[in-house]
Amino acid sequence: MRIDLYEDMYKTEDTHWWHKAKRRFVGFLISRYIKKENITILDVGCGTGKNMEELSKKGKVWGVDISREALLFCKKRNLLNVKEGDAEHLPFQKGSFDVVCMLDVLEHVDDGISVAEVVRVLKSGGYIIVTVPAFSWLWSRWDEALHHKRRYTREKVEEILTKHGFVVLRNTYIHSFLVVPSFIIRKLKQLQSKSYTSDFQINNTFLNSCLFFISELEQMWINRYDMPFGMSVLCIAQKKQYEYRS
Repeated sequence: MRIDLYEDMYKTEDTHWWHKAKRRFVGFLISRYIKKENITILDVGCGTGKNMEELSKKGKVWGVDISREALLFCKKRNLLNVKEGDAEHLPFQKGSFDVVCMLDVLEHVDDGISVAEVVRVLKSGGYIIVTVPAFSWLWSRWDEALHHKRRYTREKVEEILTKHGFVVLRNTYIHSFLVVPSFIIRKLKQLQSKSYTSDFQINNTFLNSCLFFISELEQMWINRYDMPFGMSVLCIAQKKQYEYRS
């Protein structure tokens, strides 16, 4: 991600509907599928730390990020269990965590190597929670600003996880209501300007509230049903009792 965007993320992560909705979706998965108490959680690509704050309501949380800039913002939130490191070489011992979250991370890295690393640091029967951007035809300059390498389908996410010994428990698209307007707006932005402004910024508080309300309605649907399309993929999977070997 571009260095200048970390400050934007830090300033908006508490209130921006997209970030709030993602935290609610992840919290829903943990509450629905993980019954163990006092869990240990690793947030890979923890960014500026707001997800860690939310995850700390569920258990003991550690964070890792490759960006020193991001970790400085984590410390502003008084988050001390953070380490500098990358998803392909996690600085933790084998079998350290009950849950590993990779929230908009796989698209930045070698997904095979990083998922194998998650397998290594997860306890037997542990869980991985993943969010990734969906559909290559939604690619835009915002993906380039965030240093994305690819976007995914739901089937591709399942293929990667099952290859590494996970059993997929839930795999759905989210932010379905945004697909058409987002596609149009991003394509128009590309035509209007060579530079790309931050999607983290939203100045209209009424619009922000409306979008979050719509995302809450979508979550009510996802409580029971999967979405057939969306801006992102949301997945939770459980590590089998044996480990993947390449």
